[in-house]
Amino acid sequence: MDLSRIIKELIKVIYLLIIIYVAYQVLKAIFGGTWATENIIIAGMGVILAGMFVIVGFLINQGKCLGILEERTRNVGDSLSNLGEDFKYHLVNHTK
Repeated sequence: MDLSRIIKELIKVIYLLIIIYVAYQVLKAIFGGTWATENIIIAGMGVILAGMFVIVGFLINQGKCLGILEERTRNVGDSLSNLGEDFKYHLVNHTK
């Protein structure tokens, strides 16, 4: 297992623990607990903001992958076009 994968999994676990903790505090506040409403809202916004960073990172990665795929597809198309031109040139020169 490489370091990048370990870090990603660790971040996922930390994020999940934060969500569980905030949910616990929300339930505690609903049933007469300790957190004030402002703290619950700020914690919820933090969780949402962290989720947005995860989504943006995923979208950037997907865009990069699609760009690479598009470039590879373009290169294959150019190669096939060049092969077709070479084949036509060969047929013209060798069939006379």
